[in-house]
Amino acid sequence: MKRATELDKVDKSHSLDEQAYAHIKQAIISGVFQPGEFLAEVRLAEELGISKTPIRTAMARLQEEDFLVYVPYRGYFVADISLEDSREIYQLRQILECHLIQETAHQFSKIELDEMEASIGAAEEAFNRQDYVAYVARNREFHHAFPRKYANRRILKLLTNLDEHVQRILLYNLKNEQSEMLSPREHRMILEAIRTGDVDSAVSLMQDHLVGFHRSHDAQG
Repeated sequence: MKRATELDKVDKSHSLDEQAYAHIKQAIISGVFQPGEFLAEVRLAEELGISKTPIRTAMARLQEEDFLVYVPYRGYFVADISLEDSREIYQLRQILECHLIQETAHQFSKIELDEMEASIGAAEEAFNRQDYVAYVARNREFHHAFPRKYANRRILKLLTNLDEHVQRILLYNLKNEQSEMLSPREHRMILEAIRTGDVDSAVSLMQDHLVGFHRSHDAQG
C-alpha cells in the first residue's frame, strides 16, 4: 500500500549514515512507517536521495535497537508494538525514574520547577488541541528533567533509548484514539509533591503514573 507521505531528502554535506538512521527512525517513531510495514531499501534510497549503502547501515542499527525486524530472504519490517514490549519498557522506566526522583527532587531550584510547570502547561495545551507531536515533545521535557539533574551519562543514554520507544507507543495510541489514559495531569501532581518537599509522594505518584499507563495499554490491547 502506498504511503501518503515521502521522506525529505537528506543533506549530503553531513554523514549519510547518520542522516539515513535519523530519518528512518523518526519516521518509525512518528508513525509514518506503521508497525509491520515492509521497508524497501530501493524506495528509501530514492526518497532520501542517497545510495542503498547508508540505508543498509541505518537499518541494521535500527534492528539492534528493536525498531526493525529482519526476516531472512524478505528484508526489514517495522517492529510491532506488543503488549510485552510496553510492559518491559515501562517496568524499566519505573525502576529508573522513581530512583531518579528520589535522588534529585530536593535539588531543583524554584526557577527550574517553574520551568517544569511551564512545560507541563504547554503539554496540556497541546494535548487539548490534539497536537500530539507537540504534546509528546513537551511530555519528554518533564521526564528528562530528572536524569539531566542526576547527571549520570549511562542512565541518560539508556533512558533516551527507552524514551524513543515510548514516543512511538504514545503517538501510536494517540493516533488510534486511545488518548484518555495519556492526559498530562498526573505530571502536575508529581511536581506539586516536589514543590512541597514530599519526595515520597512524588515517587509514589510517578510509580502510579507509569504503572497506570501500561495497564491501560494492556486493557486497550
